[in-house]
Amino acid sequence: MRWFRKTKQEGLSLRIAFILMLVGFLLVTTVLLVMANLTIRSFYDLSEATDTYISLQNAASDLMSASDYLTEEAQCYTVLGDRKHLDNYFIEAEQTCRREKAIATMEGYLPESDALSELKGAMSNSLALMDREYYAMRLVLDACGDSDIPAAMRDVALTDRDSALSAEEKQTLAAQMMHDEEYYTQKNLIRTHLNRCIEDLKNTTHGTQTLMEQYTRRDLVITVILVIVQSVGLILMLWLTTSLGINPLLRAVEHIKRDQGIPIVGAREFRYLADTYNKMYTAYKRSIAKLSYKASHDKLTGLYNRAGYDLVIQSVDPATTAFLLFDADRFKSINDTMGHEAGDRILKRIAAALKHYFRSDDHICRLGGDEFVVLMIHVNGHCEHMIEQKVESINRELAVKDGGLPPVSVSVGVTLCRNTNDVTEMFREADAALYHVKENARGKCGFYREHMKINRKKPSSSR
Repeated sequence: MRWFRKTKQEGLSLRIAFILMLVGFLLVTTVLLVMANLTIRSFYDLSEATDTYISLQNAASDLMSASDYLTEEAQCYTVLGDRKHLDNYFIEAEQTCRREKAIATMEGYLPESDALSELKGAMSNSLALMDREYYAMRLVLDACGDSDIPAAMRDVALTDRDSALSAEEKQTLAAQMMHDEEYYTQKNLIRTHLNRCIEDLKNTTHGTQTLMEQYTRRDLVITVILVIVQSVGLILMLWLTTSLGINPLLRAVEHIKRDQGIPIVGAREFRYLADTYNKMYTAYKRSIAKLSYKASHDKLTGLYNRAGYDLVIQSVDPATTAFLLFDADRFKSINDTMGHEAGDRILKRIAAALKHYFRSDDHICRLGGDEFVVLMIHVNGHCEHMIEQKVESINRELAVKDGGLPPVSVSVGVTLCRNTNDVTEMFREADAALYHVKENARGKCGFYREHMKINRKKPSSSR
């Protein structure tokens, strides 16, 4: 809870967040690689189990094929008496040896299995059947008078009764032995063992395949979950990077462009940076404001000075501005008789009266000496009466003696809301109106009219 409150106050550390997410990504990636390896291994095991089944099934089929081939060659020899069938028989039995190879293959894969037992049972029946085939083919050799007896058959001896048979009878007896019911009963025993072998192979392989499929399915599900977790983690990392780092940085850039302080949001590191920048920015602004105030304000009255006036007039709209030019009446004589200190006090009194009777939005300037300018903004051309009342109020206040200072009055020249972009021209018009007031009735307010003669060309800076 305390950690949560601290994080809420100071912000989440981007470095800590990235370290935690990096560790999480490494863990997930490691597990993902392990699961991918297990999935691949399960797939290979499944493929190997399938290949093994195919190999063993082929081995069982080879044994049956070899047994059938021996039967076919023995039958052909006993019926046709053609020596090549006898030779083919012994090539298979002694050289090709497909039955023995099938047994060896099965022993290599399933040394202790029911399938191997059934295959060996089939081999035993096949060997037993060969004894009958040897005897039948020995009868044919005798019937044909062929003395080239294969080594495997030299120990086969005919019974006295069969030896006494004629050649034709021996041939007939041999053919009968290879085609009678007893022979095919033994052949069926071989097939029975082979069918059982294949069935056992199917059951064993099916169980292995089912188990491997379960492992593979499990590994794939876990892998998919890890991929989803990693994707969510990537999205979370992008969101944290954006919300804690990129967005605050972009907002900070915009605030810096607008010459503003930076919002203290985002990651803890960025908040520290923003807070440090804001402190430096505030100190800088204070220094600039202090320097700017001194440069643009009159030290005596606190009003805008000539430099401040030059800045202010750039922001006003002449079409909605009244330009008032003030001049203290007989100020020079008061200054000369009573001294500059009294003159300064009178200037400060005039400035205070102007601040009092004009709005805070209006711009009040002291251009120099006893010359003041008031820029009344956001007004229209029907404010003459309001301006006259303000001037009368100011003169009434200045007519009252204060602190040993003599009464004083101000004369005002006004020009209203001109459709021009030349503020200097408005100053000249106000100066002409002021000149007209000075010539006719001091302590009054005069508004510029077209018949008035523009007197001065620029604002006075003399005291």
